[in-house]
Amino acid sequence: MTMKKIPAIIIFTLFFACSQRQQNDKNFNSYVNADKDSISNSFENDYRISNPALTYSYDNTSQTHNYSNNWDFDNDGIKDKMYFVGTGGAHLYYFLKVVLSSDEKSREFDFAESDIPILTATDTLNFDQTPTGFVVTDFGKNLTPSIIVRLDDQSYYANKDVLTKNGINTKNIVISFENGKTKYGCL
Repeated sequence: MTMKKIPAIIIFTLFFACSQRQQNDKNFNSYVNADKDSISNSFENDYRISNPALTYSYDNTSQTHNYSNNWDFDNDGIKDKMYFVGTGGAHLYYFLKVVLSSDEKSREFDFAESDIPILTATDTLNFDQTPTGFVVTDFGKNLTPSIIVRLDDQSYYANKDVLTKNGINTKNIVISFENGKTKYGCL
């Protein structure tokens, strides 16, 4: 090997090593950005436009949609807590959880599941136009807010025994509260 060829080999080796380092840095940055920009199940951006007065948050870690402090389900003058809590799994579903201010007891309705627990329009109960999500509306004789959860086929048939036991025979579950007791119905 001559002395003229050695610098060329060194230059080539250094060039190759530097280009590999740059490529590795690009791959690392792409990975970091992809992780940082991961998809969220939050409806916050939608509500900011469609319902800015709604109190709402989503916790990615616990997979919980928090709709607390919007409605007074027990008619005591204090707004209650309401959540849709993630069940985990590849196809994520959320079950309804309500905590009334009058007794602070957690009520979990694992048969009232939705894979898209988004608040739909409260001025209509036409679920044919909005086939997913839930509605909160003044319903019944005492006109306190009731929660109406629209079940998809999978949730309905998976929970059919519990639904039937509670007098529910449709995919639209009505849940209300009277004197601390849960009342069920269907549309």
